[in-house]
Amino acid sequence: MSLSPDGLATYRALTGSAAAQTCRRARDALKTGLALFVLTLPILCDPVQASTWQICRMDVRVTEVMKRPYPQLQAQILKTIPASTTVECPKVGATLTFTPETTDYQTTLPRRQWPTKGQSVRVDYRYLDGICKGDGQDYPCRIKHYPLDGR
Repeated sequence: MSLSPDGLATYRALTGSAAAQTCRRARDALKTGLALFVLTLPILCDPVQASTWQICRMDVRVTEVMKRPYPQLQAQILKTIPASTTVECPKVGATLTFTPETTDYQTTLPRRQWPTKGQSVRVDYRYLDGICKGDGQDYPCRIKHYPLDGR
């Protein structure tokens, strides 16, 4: 399809018109404004700090298989191996009460797979410190997981 000489003249007149120039200026200003917004966004927003799981590998000896108020293990800590210097591991010799979990943290370990009284096992204690919400109040809290190693 070709333009007639009159159509070509009209096209040239429109693209060089004040309206076309105004549209181009508006488009350029929008691009500049968008670029400035994107560049200032990190300054306007507070940085977000992502927490990481703190890991403490522990060797424990089961001292009691508790049934009340709900099933849990009570164990004495024999040895701790922190994954880093900032990890807060329980003290050796302390008693720990916990519900053993699967290694993927999705479910409680079935009770038939729990260690028995007197048995020594390794627990990969992991925790995450954060802010919890409840009853309209924010408060510091620690999410804890106690997966048995190798199960």
